[in-house]
Amino acid sequence: MRRISRRARRKQLHRQISAFPAVLRSSRPGIHYTATIQATLTPEPSGPYDPDEIADRVRATLRTVAAAAVRNQDPIDLPAAQDACAQQLRKPQALSLADRTTTQVTASVHVVLADQDRAAVEELLTAVRAQALADTIASQRAEAIAKEFAHPAALLVRWLQHPDAQVTEPPGEADLEALARRLRGYPKDRDEPVELQLLNALRDFLAEFPKEEQKRLLIMLLANGMRAARKPSHADRVEAMATAEPETNEAAVAEGAL
Repeated sequence: MRRISRRARRKQLHRQISAFPAVLRSSRPGIHYTATIQATLTPEPSGPYDPDEIADRVRATLRTVAAAAVRNQDPIDLPAAQDACAQQLRKPQALSLADRTTTQVTASVHVVLADQDRAAVEELLTAVRAQALADTIASQRAEAIAKEFAHPAALLVRWLQHPDAQVTEPPGEADLEALARRLRGYPKDRDEPVELQLLNALRDFLAEFPKEEQKRLLIMLLANGMRAARKPSHADRVEAMATAEPETNEAAVAEGAL
């Protein structure tokens, strides 16, 4: 090694580790971060060390740490990648020197996207937005259809509208009710009011009891619960359903009157 002064070694080392680049993979194949890392050694090496050797080890160590920090970061969220990388590089990394002493290296970092990678992210965002729009439309269409045919009568009407429908041989009530029940169970939006969720659950529950006397008993139990909750007017309305004619009662339940 060529003999140089301590000041010259220190200056050469600082020049090589003060602002060096790193190209880091992101979570998206083909898209990379470009980072500029500024390292600090504590304490600084002393004695006749080789600044090139130490600089190589510092750069290799910090690039490895930075790469691990952003490997699972989405380039769509560049600030999050910046924070994750900076957090890891602030942690001291032990570095063994040739004279068997140990120093610690920390660093600051600035993470950006090169022009080509930025363009790739824009294309990715465009594709994500288009897919999200298509998914939303498809979900709304499916939910609307499920809501429309959540009652056996609606299913029967649609069946009758089919050109090949045999009017004299309609599907059975059990089949229509089973299909309607499946449609009522279609996954709902999390923002759907709890009252509507409860109404659907109650309608399915009552449908499990085909006999009228069973339904009347359940309705009376519901009315008793309303009276216990000090809601007599609601209880009276429910009890009126229990004493109504069967056909009227079925229609009220089907329409979600409960």
